[in-house]
Amino acid sequence: MDLDLKEFPKMNMNDINNFQILKHFNLREFQCPCCMRVIIHKSLLLKLSKLRQAIQEPLIINSGYRCEKENKAIGGTLHSYHMLGYAADVTTKLMSIDDLLVFAEGLNFGGIGHYRTFLHLDVREIKSRWEDLL
Repeated sequence: MDLDLKEFPKMNMNDINNFQILKHFNLREFQCPCCMRVIIHKSLLLKLSKLRQAIQEPLIINSGYRCEKENKAIGGTLHSYHMLGYAADVTTKLMSIDDLLVFAEGLNFGGIGHYRTFLHLDVREIKSRWEDLL
């Protein structure tokens, strides 16, 4: 039996991941910009939720999951935790990156990268910290 595609509603691909996964996060915030796929580790999502509650301000997800093509295009590291769904780059509208860093440290993220305009946060097992303020 063949499927008649006319029977299916027309879908807008921009809405494919547009639904709440936790109180303060929509799945679309974590999707790869080039392919719209999403992988997100539960531990990362829970830590980001705790961070959001602690700072009492929305977190802006600059980069969540990245496929290999997207990671290469933006110059990400070869074995980026973004490609596993273990990492997100975040910022806020009101809080400074330095103040956000203090809160993130208190939640024991595995990896924290301190950049001039955002924090890289991940849930790797071995603690790692770095700074790139250029």
